[in-house]
Amino acid sequence: MSMGESPSFYLISLGCPKNLVDSEGVATLLTRAGYTAAEAAAEADLLIVNTCGFIEPAREESRAVLQELARAKKPGQRIIAAGCYSQRCPDELIEAVPGIDGLIGTRRWMDILALIERLDGRRARGTEQEPI
Repeated sequence: MSMGESPSFYLISLGCPKNLVDSEGVATLLTRAGYTAAEAAAEADLLIVNTCGFIEPAREESRAVLQELARAKKPGQRIIAAGCYSQRCPDELIEAVPGIDGLIGTRRWMDILALIERLDGRRARGTEQEPI
């Protein structure tokens, strides 16, 4: 992110209509906090995938999307896995996608800004960015 630019986010919503509603809520919170929506993952500071963990094919899709983002992750980008898969199987997800910086479940999506602050605090202190 260059001087004067607002931070940006790229959000992918997978699974059920509830995830889409939750993703819209996350986008609204981020926009109100000064973030702008990026049109592509490569342009964003923050990558968020609202995962689905309902059935195995949905978990496979969530893992694949996160793995693709992690492979292309640029220095300074953060990846957050949100949704029911990250809530139900956090250890499985972390093991499958080592590039995840944070996890947030379906009941906590409204705490996304607090999670980002914690991730930023870790970066500023130079501590390891382990998933939350």
